[in-house]
Amino acid sequence: MRLIACLITVLVFFYLLEKPIKKHAPLFYIATIIISVLSVLAPKKGLPFVIDYLVKNILARGTLAGALFILVMVASVCPAAKLRGLLLRTRGEMAIIAALLTLIHNISYGKNYFVALFTKISDLDAPRIFAAVLSLFMIVLLIPLTVTSFMVIRKKMNPKKWKSLQRLSYLFYGLLFIHISMIFSISIAKGHLSTLIDLTVYVIIYIAYLVCRAKKYEKQRVLCILFMVLICALYIPIAVMGFKGSKTQKENVTTEENVSTKASSDAAYKDGTYEGSATGYSGQMTVSVTVSCCKISEINIVDTGDDEEYLIDAKDVIPQIIEKQSTEVDAVSGATHSSKGIINAVAKALESAKE
Repeated sequence: MRLIACLITVLVFFYLLEKPIKKHAPLFYIATIIISVLSVLAPKKGLPFVIDYLVKNILARGTLAGALFILVMVASVCPAAKLRGLLLRTRGEMAIIAALLTLIHNISYGKNYFVALFTKISDLDAPRIFAAVLSLFMIVLLIPLTVTSFMVIRKKMNPKKWKSLQRLSYLFYGLLFIHISMIFSISIAKGHLSTLIDLTVYVIIYIAYLVCRAKKYEKQRVLCILFMVLICALYIPIAVMGFKGSKTQKENVTTEENVSTKASSDAAYKDGTYEGSATGYSGQMTVSVTVSCCKISEINIVDTGDDEEYLIDAKDVIPQIIEKQSTEVDAVSGATHSSKGIINAVAKALESAKE
């Protein structure tokens, strides 16, 4: 649903500021670069809730950039005449701003995934490897597409060559959908149906775009139908996997919460270091718990499939557990699944530490 909110916000923004954007486009590009830099340099914790949400969920995750790319994609086939006119008049500026905002996403996630891809690929699962490789291809495509979108460059190019180059944008849009599907599939496989809803929104938009394109360009109908079939072929298995994962997750959560409650009922533990695992947001969460003088003295995360952005907040439960000497603590808002994973993993470790 964040995508829908971003689409509406972008449309309102460009509708209200169309003339200033067309007249002073460089100023808006500079502002976008400044926002990108500030977002990358922003502290991981301590920001006001609204700013923190915008940075982590709208900018860093690429939702706003994705919304802009989608509007550029649908501009030529939008059935609403007035809206189509607005999109066609501003899609050049939209594309450049989207590309500049993509820097936030690539730096925020690339510093982990691109580095792992080239230095320790074994740390990445198949969907993340595929998504990272796709990202590199998309960056290679995006550079010439963005550079030639600047009017000063476009005017110096042969119109036919420029148009031919810009056709690569369709390849970019296709790779974008596959990239999103791969990233979302990680969460969906763990039973997070809210992510499946987000992916469904993208599927509906892409299919609607292909329907409109097939209607406008008769010669492309067979190709559009083929792409719709491919989208469904990718989406349906992920959806089925999501419903199966949701059922499994509910069973695991019930078991882990029972263990957590049971562990909290015991006050004394044997000294030593113990490990326990539970389900986090994107997979198994393993922690080590050190017990000294029959008390919990240290908790460390040994292994996890969760992204760093969730772990930063989720780790707040660790000092709470140590302070209370109990796993009966509240999950962290905004990192619910990851923090619950830590709590339940600690509880399993403490099961082994019982006297």
